[in-house]
Amino acid sequence: MLNSCTNRIISLGRLALLLLAIFTRPAWSEELLVLTWEDYIDPELVTQFEEQTNSNIRFLYYEDDDERDFILANTEGSGFDLIVFDETMSGPYSDHGWLLRYPRDELPNLKYVRMPLTDSPLEKEITSVPYSWGSIGILYRKDKIPSAPTSWMDFFRPEESLRNRILVINTASTTFRMALKALGYSIHSENPEHIAQARNLMLEQRPYVRAYRNILFGEDSEILAGEAWMAMAYNGDAMTIMENHPELNFVIPREGSILWTDSIAILNSSSHKPLAKRFIDFMNNPENNAQNAEYIQYATPNTAAMSILPKEFMDNPIINPPRSAGLEVDKIPSSDTMRDMIKYFMELNP
Repeated sequence: MLNSCTNRIISLGRLALLLLAIFTRPAWSEELLVLTWEDYIDPELVTQFEEQTNSNIRFLYYEDDDERDFILANTEGSGFDLIVFDETMSGPYSDHGWLLRYPRDELPNLKYVRMPLTDSPLEKEITSVPYSWGSIGILYRKDKIPSAPTSWMDFFRPEESLRNRILVINTASTTFRMALKALGYSIHSENPEHIAQARNLMLEQRPYVRAYRNILFGEDSEILAGEAWMAMAYNGDAMTIMENHPELNFVIPREGSILWTDSIAILNSSSHKPLAKRFIDFMNNPENNAQNAEYIQYATPNTAAMSILPKEFMDNPIINPPRSAGLEVDKIPSSDTMRDMIKYFMELNP
């Protein structure tokens, strides 16, 4: 089930602009069009690859998982060469015939890649390659909140002073899973009673929520401006925004959290498949991969890059959460559970 095909409404104007960007590609040079999150790759590496291959790389950004699903559904997976996305969608995207399957050994540097927190190599035939991995926790203002949050309940049942001061990730399944964690359940629970309890907890939290979206950076950042004091956040985003801002801190609550993996894949519709494969192999060159990991501030699944990265990067528990953090590997909910999550979430964030 593609989340946003049935539940995410994106303006026709925005979709038209996206489609225009896809289908007005210049004919004068070989070019890769990459669908991804913004600022999720080191631009220096992009320039290096372009110079080495005499090619161009162009990026089309989406804001959240639901928008990405909407874009792919409305283009039927065509128009792009590469996509960076959460690994849980690899199966559904493959079922739609959107992802290219190819032998792992075609890309020499993939011998370094392992599934996060395991020693498992990639399958011999692959449709996606792990790009980064991480978790979700609570980013908060130390100067505004006297008692540091330690539990997900500190987020979902906050102190009165946090009314209209909280930011929540704008993805139904992610927010529901953290609510399930707060209630002491597994993120994978599909018990209707548990889902109903999570819904009630989120309704209880609603007056404290300033907005449902990822944290912002720069001048528009509500948490830097002191307008928001607490946010559900990806650990790498937290690392980035905490730089030079000692008033901020990040914690994975004691109940644990989710372990997500982002992957990169080649679209079946790509007319530049050899170049796309070169790009994935280039990004998994150990030196390049280590440089990119430091830029995006997320853990890498590339074992050779891990041996190059500075000790302070590898030992940082925000970037590389330990096994003791109680992380559960992300997987896609059933269609029925996802439908309920989306319906309930839209009640909160119409």
